[in-house]
Amino acid sequence: MNNKTFICTLFSSSYGNCTYIKNKGEEYLIDAGVSARALEHSLNDLGTSLANINAIFVTHEHSDHVKGLETISKNYKIPVFAPKPCCDEMGMNSVHIPLCLNRLESPGSVEFPETSFASFSTPHDALASCGYVVDLGEMKFGFATDMGYITKNAARELSSCKAVIIESNHDIDMLKNGPYPYRLKKRILSDYGHLSNSACADFLPYLVLNGTNSVVLAHLSVENNTPAVAYAESCNSLKSRGMTVCTGETPGDVCLSVAPKQGVCVLIDE
Repeated sequence: MNNKTFICTLFSSSYGNCTYIKNKGEEYLIDAGVSARALEHSLNDLGTSLANINAIFVTHEHSDHVKGLETISKNYKIPVFAPKPCCDEMGMNSVHIPLCLNRLESPGSVEFPETSFASFSTPHDALASCGYVVDLGEMKFGFATDMGYITKNAARELSSCKAVIIESNHDIDMLKNGPYPYRLKKRILSDYGHLSNSACADFLPYLVLNGTNSVVLAHLSVENNTPAVAYAESCNSLKSRGMTVCTGETPGDVCLSVAPKQGVCVLIDE
């Protein structure tokens, strides 16, 4: 069991985000945007606990990515890695987080015995926002959410990854015709907002051509998207370029899934 590599989302939406990584006995989280109690319950369902987490890597300081950190830091003293401006902000508004913070330069990397994390900048309206490429030894895993568009550098970093979790936040028409105020719509649609279904779908063939064979669509808007809409747009984009998507027991060029708001969505299990 200790040699197993297992990656899954636990929470994924504007209400809270967290991804779990297990690699050869080491355990990590990317983001902790729900309560410590909710996160502990989800980890317990996987047969583990916050007490087993080696480190938490934060993408940026917005509450849906860091909500649980103060309580986790108080009770578990888990090392927290985040971009330097993000660390400075979190340190100003908490008591226990500063004792666990480790500031990442941009780009920055952290190496553990079996796993290493390399950050890359993402365009988002935060003090600092980043994605991660995680080297698992036998393969690389890429994580990129909360970005208004895919930069050339982000594309380059993700193209080295066998498996990728990527944002597919909103359907553009649903957002434009939805209940959000104009100012919020403008923010989401900007280059420092969130990645649309369309932008995500257009990018996926590039990933598959470069060797990615497992993709999870993440950080879906509850109000401006649905799993079916996001999946269909990405699936159609891949098929239009002659690529096949795995369905059930039928193999294909890529396995495509959608992360639920809450619940396990497995990216790697081997």
